Amino acid sequence: MRKRLWINLALALIVLGLALTVIFGVSHHPKPAYPTLLGVHPGAIRRFAYAQPHHPAVVFRKIGKQWWLIHPFRAQAQNLELTSLIDELDEPVRHRYPLAKIPPARVGLAPPRLTLWVNQEKLEFGRTDPVGERRYIRVGRSIDLVRDVLYYRLAGNFYTLLSTRLLPKGSRLTQLHLPRVTLRRNTRGDWILTPPESHVSSGMIARLIRHWTYASALSVGPPGRIESLGSVILRLAGVSKPLTYVLARDSLGMALVSHNPPLRWVFPHPIAKKMLHLSANRRPPHARAPRS
Repeated sequence: MRKRLWINLALALIVLGLALTVIFGVSHHPKPAYPTLLGVHPGAIRRFAYAQPHHPAVVFRKIGKQWWLIHPFRAQAQNLELTSLIDELDEPVRHRYPLAKIPPARVGLAPPRLTLWVNQEKLEFGRTDPVGERRYIRVGRSIDLVRDVLYYRLAGNFYTLLSTRLLPKGSRLTQLHLPRVTLRRNTRGDWILTPPESHVSSGMIARLIRHWTYASALSVGPPGRIESLGSVILRLAGVSKPLTYVLARDSLGMALVSHNPPLRWVFPHPIAKKMLHLSANRRPPHARAPRS
């Protein structure tokens, strides 16, 4: 009886040992480590540009902490969108082939479908692999096969990469000209309303200036069709040239159209109303609960 007990205990220990070996030992195969598409630290990237055949190049440059579109025109970019694109450069490479082994024309690289420059590094995008739906990308003397995400993000509308803010962060308004009124800050820092209106309070003026200072559009795009409702002129502290816009109708509310840069900022009806009218704060006062 005792002998059988010891035999069972020994068998249990053997089974346990085999299980531990499978989990932690010889039978455990780690996942293969794939190289990345471009081994550049994201913080070191200061220039991000791309071009498609028969289209103008789109060039972004990082100035300080802010990304800017500098070609085909100058406009503030969305930092989060550019950071997200740069993160795609860390995509694992499933297969890497020496350039000498694959004729570029066979994989759609003569000419490339799209060319991307990251700092001084050049990446050329070819066609997709019909089996794995991965894209061939030429980097230096090799052709990589990677997941097809970056190409489609770059081949789309570059306006989605632009900031929806009307004014750069930190801007300070000194003059606001609307179709019916003009607001100008004097040397003492007070706002002068022209024409004067007795019912307008300083709080109403401060609210209107705040709406313009932090205005963020629903969307940004090309100028498009313009049904003019007048002009809007903004002057900023430290900027000699005023910002001029055409106030236009839009199906969603209001649009501000600029010719330099050639952009259209679209604001929905509720936001447009606050930006175009001097109104009191109509929010009801907070009702306190009765004391018990």
